[in-house]
Amino acid sequence: MAIGYLHCYVNSRPDLDWNTCGQAAVATIADYWGKNPYNLARAERDGRNGLWYWDDGEAIDAVKDGGFGPDVVFGWGTTGGRIRDALRAYRLWAEVGHSGAFFWGWEDQWRKLRSYLANNRPVPVLVDMGRLGGSAFVHHWAIAYRIADGRVYLGNCSRNPAPTESQFLSAWQSPALPYGFNHCGVYF
Repeated sequence: MAIGYLHCYVNSRPDLDWNTCGQAAVATIADYWGKNPYNLARAERDGRNGLWYWDDGEAIDAVKDGGFGPDVVFGWGTTGGRIRDALRAYRLWAEVGHSGAFFWGWEDQWRKLRSYLANNRPVPVLVDMGRLGGSAFVHHWAIAYRIADGRVYLGNCSRNPAPTESQFLSAWQSPALPYGFNHCGVYF
């Protein structure tokens, strides 16, 4: 049975978390797989599923303090490699996938993402929010957790949490970013 709802951690403190969606993605995947590397207390109850979760800010701070903060120059974000390294440190054998030069091989990444989601394995994906109805040239680590009825369901993506496959593929392409960020996902 496909994942119907995925609790995702969000970077909701604008003064502190302006660019920590990668760390929120790390916390989401670690929690989904039952890892609590920082011994955080579960203090917040999710009204959608009734389960208890970590405080978003505490989870993001713990990931950063654990050595896995944003690693793009000038603090402009987090690479897939940093997310992979954090998950590996938590004993989750993750790998980064992305399309090649001029988006070569994007179809392989799409097949891989579809396969992971069909097997209930959520994937952090880097998307261009401008192509999902948000601000242009703003990139964001959302969590893809299901594909159904021609839509890709994204956690931690309030602007457009269920874009059509076409919208998602356009956003996932991230054409304004350099090689290594296009069709990028972190798979476990």
